[in-house]
Amino acid sequence: MKKYIAILMAVLFSSCADLDRYPLNAIGEPQFWSSSDDAVLGINGVYNVLAHNHMYRDFMRHSDAIGDNAYSQYSFNYYLEISEGRGYDASSVWPLNFWKKSYEGIVRANEVLENVPDITMDEATKSRILAEAHFLRALFYFHLTNLYGDVPLVLTKQTIGESLVARDPKATIVTQILNDLTLAASILPDSYGPSNLGRATKGAALTLKSRVHLYNKQYAEAISTANEVIALGYDLLPQSSYKDMFLPTLENNAVESIFEVQFLGKSGTSGVGSSFNSNSGATPSFGGASYSPIQELIDAYEPGDIRRNVTVLEPGQTFAGLAFDPVRSPTGYALIKGVIPDVTITDDGDANFVVMRYAEVLLNLAEAENELNGPTTIVYNAINEIRNRVNLLDLPGGMSQEEMRIAIKKERRLELAFEGHRYFDLLRYGSADLKASMESVTSVQGHERIYNDRLLQWPVPQNEINIDQNLLPQNSGW
Repeated sequence: MKKYIAILMAVLFSSCADLDRYPLNAIGEPQFWSSSDDAVLGINGVYNVLAHNHMYRDFMRHSDAIGDNAYSQYSFNYYLEISEGRGYDASSVWPLNFWKKSYEGIVRANEVLENVPDITMDEATKSRILAEAHFLRALFYFHLTNLYGDVPLVLTKQTIGESLVARDPKATIVTQILNDLTLAASILPDSYGPSNLGRATKGAALTLKSRVHLYNKQYAEAISTANEVIALGYDLLPQSSYKDMFLPTLENNAVESIFEVQFLGKSGTSGVGSSFNSNSGATPSFGGASYSPIQELIDAYEPGDIRRNVTVLEPGQTFAGLAFDPVRSPTGYALIKGVIPDVTITDDGDANFVVMRYAEVLLNLAEAENELNGPTTIVYNAINEIRNRVNLLDLPGGMSQEEMRIAIKKERRLELAFEGHRYFDLLRYGSADLKASMESVTSVQGHERIYNDRLLQWPVPQNEINIDQNLLPQNSGW
């Protein structure tokens, strides 16, 4: 899969430019969809959207700075304004960028689903490609519902006149997401050979399905689906391998990793490598830190927790053979999770973004079980397995449901830090958690976070409303 990314970024769909048309009215060139190679190129183009800055190359890691794990010091990229709860609105850059990029992915997935069935090709490969498109469409819609709530549900090609659509209820979108994932899981293979590593598997579809159920408080279904993933044979990597699962050393490993966004470093093509190094501030060659771990995150780690040193670079420590100078960071810390210890790598890193892994499945299971049945043995076993792997003792017995709820939230925060979860978790937890998390961030001088209930959802982009008045009414408070 990696070798395709450099090609895709440079020449993707040069004969089918309409696949990039936006908003929701893309119509592919009929002559493009004529061979099995076109089908493969088409589905690769959907994956390619995930590797964009507005998705997993930048936003998902940066989202921890919107939450309470980090601080983003630069106003030009707008994360600072969002984290402070002020200074951005429906006309701002990020609500528009994420909306547009998500629908670009959805349109491309719809193009695959519309055109690939008519291609004469190996039927098993065709079926798999269509299942991949269902999975990817579900992933894009999942993120949209988490940020905006109600959004347009578009499942087929549209003419320009048909593209002026209203927003569908979030519950309707969630039902479609789950239908897409159920179909995908029934077809996708458990694993791939070396030439196709990085494609969605059955485990990826089921893991996302478990996450969707959890986010929507469908706890029995979240438990059942998490157990389906567990039955596939995934496991936690040993403690000695923990940091390497976020580096090229153990990318796409079949033990714990379930789904990764692929990046290709030092390819000679701009924009296809990961930018995790250049944003970290861990060494002078990387430049200034775009997002920096904050003291409140450091204080959350228990003594002996190896995740602290896998995630954060602290004063007095070295990285890539160089002493860390905390002057380079506005918080005194640098992010090193997923950062390659090579001073020559900046925006062309080879590290993938780990979107789903087995630890999340255990956390999903623990949270859903606790919400449904309280702190049962199932909950303790799942959380203690995660804690033991990182050098921590079992949780104390006899915890109440609320005490366990707090413990699970903490484990998710630390285990999944900078993996695109924390901000979305805070949004789904609700106003009390989001408000408390914002107000807890007091360690950054001159940085104040002000809570407002409207922050639980992003505004529908004003640019899109200007095009399509059917998108009104705007989300509350915006």
